[in-house]
Amino acid sequence: MNETLHIGDLDFEVRRSTRRRTLGLTVDRAGELVVHAPEDTQQADLEKWVESKLLWVHRKLLLKEEQAGLSHQLEFVSGETISYLGRNYRLKVVDRQDKPLHFDGQWFLLRKKDRSRAVELFRQWFIDTGTAWVQKRVKAWEPKTGTSPSRVVVDDLGFRWGSCGKNEVLYFNWRLLQMPVRLVDYVLVHEMIHLTERNHTKQFWQVLERVLPDWQARKRQIESDWSLHAALGTADAKRGEG
Repeated sequence: MNETLHIGDLDFEVRRSTRRRTLGLTVDRAGELVVHAPEDTQQADLEKWVESKLLWVHRKLLLKEEQAGLSHQLEFVSGETISYLGRNYRLKVVDRQDKPLHFDGQWFLLRKKDRSRAVELFRQWFIDTGTAWVQKRVKAWEPKTGTSPSRVVVDDLGFRWGSCGKNEVLYFNWRLLQMPVRLVDYVLVHEMIHLTERNHTKQFWQVLERVLPDWQARKRQIESDWSLHAALGTADAKRGEG
């Protein structure tokens, strides 16, 4: 199992080498964080050094997000598809309705005069709708993970699908609500286990294996098929980043 660090709500892959003499940190094209370290670097020293680089890391991630921009945004015209919990639903632009955005179970109905702020409307819809769903889903996993967060928050987390914060609060990216439920479950369970196993220790992976025996397949599918760059990821918004 690869060595990883979970620091400041970010995951870092650690690559040790007998040839390495100094510590190094890279943010690759996909936004993955890699720490390069000499073979004999102590864990405590490694964590302290990474913590000192967090400001630089966040600046790099923000720059990548800005560069990605809205390249995957929809045009918000009738007929486009929006993915919700792994199912594609058609968008219909309508001249009149009481709400700017409405979901009737089959169609997303967007009021024509509100198209210019459609991104924000959909983002808020996913946050509002997803919060109750995610909270209920987390509750269902509590007996199997043996953990119980103090609070569950759905918001915009930038490059992160989920985060285990202070005071046992779990944060999840609203974009999760676009993925199939089995993939959402992987992220939920992953962060729930972090409530007791803060880093990606051997014990962490053992617990994850016990709760989700096929976690590796779910993780690979997220990495290959879903993009955090997408303003509104649909089934067609495949990704090239991890």
